[in-house]
Amino acid sequence: MATSKSSSARAKQFPAKAGQPEAEVDQRSTDGSDGMSFVKEFVVGGTWTGGDAAHEANKAAVANEAIQRGLHPRGDVSFDGAVGHDDGVSTVLTYSVKTVPASIDHQPEDTTTPRDIIEDAGGDTSKAGD
Repeated sequence: MATSKSSSARAKQFPAKAGQPEAEVDQRSTDGSDGMSFVKEFVVGGTWTGGDAAHEANKAAVANEAIQRGLHPRGDVSFDGAVGHDDGVSTVLTYSVKTVPASIDHQPEDTTTPRDIIEDAGGDTSKAGD
């Protein structure tokens, strides 16, 4: 006979279902969160010289990772800035996007997908490293 998960186990796995959506976003964001925003950091070697194509590729990657972590991105992914890494050589690029935990999303059709971002960028991010 199969047993169902206890309500406390479900609340731990899906805090949004227990009325704590910000806790679920934070739990699912490896680089931190800001309220309902998923935050993703990229570490690049040296000084950042990437252009718009690189930002669009990174933004698509942010949306993809959020989805993979059980969060549905909403709207535009923003580039929040670049700072020097603690190693003194690399640069940390920070991006964020507002999200809704998939466990409570009643409008999943409003999810911003990586394809949406790539199509908005003209359908091609292949020159991201050029």
